[in-house]
Formats: sequence, structure tokens, C-alpha cells
Amino acid sequence: MTNHMRARSVLLVVAALVALSAAGACERFRDTATQTAGSDRVVCVSKQLNEFMYAIGAEQHLVAVDLTSIYPPQIKKLPTVGYHRALSAEGIISMKPTLFLTDGNVGPSAVLDQLKKVGIPIETMLPGNTLDSAQQLLLRLGDRFGRRQAADSVVAQWKAGMQDVWKDTARYEGKPKPRVLIIHFGQIANNYLAVKAGGPADDLIRWAGGVNAIDSVGGMERLTPELIAKLAPDIIVATDLGFDRYGSADAFATMPGVSLTPAGKAKRIYRITETELLYFGPRTPETVRTLRTMFQT
Repeated sequence: MTNHMRARSVLLVVAALVALSAAGACERFRDTATQTAGSDRVVCVSKQLNEFMYAIGAEQHLVAVDLTSIYPPQIKKLPTVGYHRALSAEGIISMKPTLFLTDGNVGPSAVLDQLKKVGIPIETMLPGNTLDSAQQLLLRLGDRFGRRQAADSVVAQWKAGMQDVWKDTARYEGKPKPRVLIIHFGQIANNYLAVKAGGPADDLIRWAGGVNAIDSVGGMERLTPELIAKLAPDIIVATDLGFDRYGSADAFATMPGVSLTPAGKAKRIYRITETELLYFGPRTPETVRTLRTMFQT
């Protein structure tokens, strides 16, 4: 064999090896992409994050959720790992997750330590406490789970809905606004709480044409009969779990302190699910319209 033929043979072998290597790299890339997009086993213990996962069509990654994640209705078919602030590591580990997803409102801390020890990755995506940050959170989930186009579409519809809300809200400027007390039942403390100003619920009440009966800012405050009577709300909006413990507006009006308020006397007590009221999401425009109907009744 001549030197020229040997060189040509070597070049052909090298070319073949390069082609095989490139094909292998492409295959590995496809495998990695498929694994990233399709094989996540996520335990998510945030009702806001879980609703967003369904909104963008990424729910197939979920293998378990927390007890408070009840929207959309089909999420109830998934196993639960308990209340997000009273979790047990064993239940989470049994789901064999590749990711534990939380908005940071989670406990006890010892559970997170146990998950780390067994090698379960923990990712915290802080809740969206403003419209903009909530929409950015949804887009971030779209990027994380390969659903960015769907996320862009959801956010576009959400923003259009809010434009309609602003137009309606403008009509109520300068008109008398009912004093609204938002009552939420706290599952950990087993008592009723007032939702203070400064959060999503407060914004929704304001956009619907009302004003929060409690003007202190930040979080929630434990209610007493004396405080309820002193606040004297015209309307009470109670989240589902607390309202359902009584079962009707008439029964809820018998709660100590409520019967002394204008809302209790007029039975202007309304039920709303906490997933509609306590965080921003694609349903926010519809929730504002629902509240506005309550206030005008």
C-alpha cells in the first residue's frame, strides 16, 4: 500500500470516528434534554406554584403536593405529603422525588435537613407577592419545565384581564367604599385570623371597590370577639375552610363578635376559596369581579 493510500485510509477512519462521536454527543444531548423536560418527579408544597404548574401544562412532573393545594380540581387526584408547615420527611422520600419544590413557607426545618441528607434537591421559588413578581414566577416555571411558550400565553391573557379590571375599578373612584374584613382560618393555630393590609388579598379588595377594615400592615392578626366588633365591617369575606366550619352566612353570623357588626346584622358574609384570595394568579381578574359582585349586592 502506498503512502498516499495509507494516509487516505487514516483520514477515512478519523472521519468515521468523528462522525460517531458527533452522533453520540447528539444522542447524549437528546437524552439530557428529555431527562430535564420529561423525567422530573416533583413534590411541590406551594398552592401558588402548583396552580401555576397546571396553568402552563407542566403538571405531568408532579408526583405529590401538600394538603392546601386544591386548585385546579384534578390536583386532588395526586397523593399529598401533609400540611406544608407540618411535613414529615418519610412521606416525601417515599414518593422518590428528583426535586422538592417550595415557595419557602415550609416546615419544620428538620424535614429539609433530612431531604438534603438523602440527596433530594430542594429548590425555592419565592412567592409572587405583587402582580409583576407573580407573573415573573410563572414565566420562571415555564423556563424550568420547558413550557415557556405556554407561560408567555398565560401571562398575556392574565395581563389583558387586568386591563379590564383597571377600567372597571376606575368607575368606582370617589364612591363610598364598604369596609371589608377578610377572615381566614389558620390551620396550625386552629383559630380565626384577620388578613392585614399590604398583601394580595388587600389589593383585590381595593380593586373590587372596598377597603380593608383592618389597616395595620403585614401578615395576619388573631381575631377576638372584641376586635371583630371594634372593626365593625360592612362586609365579611371568609375563606373556605373557616366558612365551611359554620356552613352558612346565618350560622357564621353567630360567631362571637360577628353578630355585633353591620356585616353580621345584615348577613353580608361571603365565602371565597383561599386560593383565589391569598395570592395572585391567572384567576385574579375573575376573583376581582366576584368580589365586586359581593360588594354591590
